[in-house]
Parts: sequence; C-alpha cells; structure tokens
Amino acid sequence: MKRRIFVLLALVLGSLALGQSSTYRLQVLSWSCKAFARGVLVQGTVKNISARPLQDLRASVRVIGPGLRMASNSAVLQDRNLMPGERALFEVRVRTGFDSLNRCELWFRNPRVIQIATLVPSPR
Repeated sequence: MKRRIFVLLALVLGSLALGQSSTYRLQVLSWSCKAFARGVLVQGTVKNISARPLQDLRASVRVIGPGLRMASNSAVLQDRNLMPGERALFEVRVRTGFDSLNRCELWFRNPRVIQIATLVPSPR
C-alpha cells in the first residue's frame, strides 16, 4: 500500500514538473536594472515561446530599496503584439525616492491576464 502511494505521488509530481515547463509563454532573453538619480531604468529583450500570439503586452517593474521601500511602474512594449517565436525590446523607467536599490522584479501582463507566466533570469 505504501509503495502504491509512493508511485502515485511520484507520477503526480513528475507530471506537474513536466507541465510547468510548458506553461511559460514568455522568456526574457536579457535584461538590466540600473539605478540613476531618483530612479531606475529597466531594459531588455523578451521572446514569445508559446504557440499563440500575445497581444497588448506591458512590462511591469517593482523596485525594492533600503528599508523595504518600494516603487513600481509599467510600460507598453514597442512591439505590443508578439507572434510565436518573435522578440521585442522593453524599457521601463521607475521614479524612486531612494538612491540605492536592493532588488528589481520584472513581469509581463496584458489587459486580460494579471501576470503572464515568464522565465526571467537574474538581471545583468
């Protein structure tokens, strides 16, 4: 009985792991998060890795500064509609009231989806 439960659990977890890799719709190929006087500039390139076109894309950024102070902003991608396999540049400027930053968070959305599943590497 214990062995059957273990095998069933392994199958469920394995199928979840396989399913997760296919749920991503975007992949960030490169991006940077650079502080400047009273703000942060986030730039990069994103690719549509899904089988369907994605429309009205926005890049969203949250910047965490000292003492967990936060600021955020979003911007429409220059190429708002991405066909499967296409790449697009993005740029978001975030005004902050702090001079240094601890972390930048990046995600993508459109009017129909709160957050689009995206593979995001660490910024460079």
